[in-house]
Formats: sequence, C-alpha cells, structure tokens
Amino acid sequence: MAIKVRNHLSLLQGYADIMEGLSPKLKTQILQVMAEKTRELGMTLQPFTEQTPAARPAIAEYRRVRERTRNLMAEYRSLLARLHDRVSEAHEQVNDAGETLS
Repeated sequence: MAIKVRNHLSLLQGYADIMEGLSPKLKTQILQVMAEKTRELGMTLQPFTEQTPAARPAIAEYRRVRERTRNLMAEYRSLLARLHDRVSEAHEQVNDAGETLS
C-alpha cells in the first residue's frame, strides 16, 4: 500500500516538474494525466478516508483500550522506578567496594 501511494506521488511530482516551460496544449494534456493519477490515488486511499459507523469501533472499545494503556503506563512507571533503584544500589555497592580497596 505504501509503495503504491509513494509511486502515485512520485509520478505526480514528476509530471509537475516537466510541465515547466511547456506549451499550454502540452500542459493541458499533462494536467489531464495528473487528474487521472490523482483519481487513482484517491481510490487507493478511499478506505482510509471514509468513516462509516460500522467501520468505527464502539466507544466502549476506545474506553477499554484507553484503560489498558493507562494500566500499562502505570506498570511501566513502576518498573522503571524499580530499575532506577536497583541501578542506584548497584552503583553504591560498586563505590563502596572501590573505597574499601583504596
């Protein structure tokens, strides 16, 4: 999908680049081709732009995902704090061991 969109955009950019300095008749022909390529690009992207009620998840689903995200973030913060504590303890032990060797 991404490659198809990228190809359409590259073609349109290429057409725009070659239009400079051309006669009005050639510009018209190129613009017609660009319009067709733009329609094709629009059709490619249409499933992502049309939001029908059936295509959208229910609000309960959004709430469930949001709650799950909150729980995961809380767990992440807790684990990160524990990691920092352990690293600090390890640094203290290394520093204490270095002092006794000196």
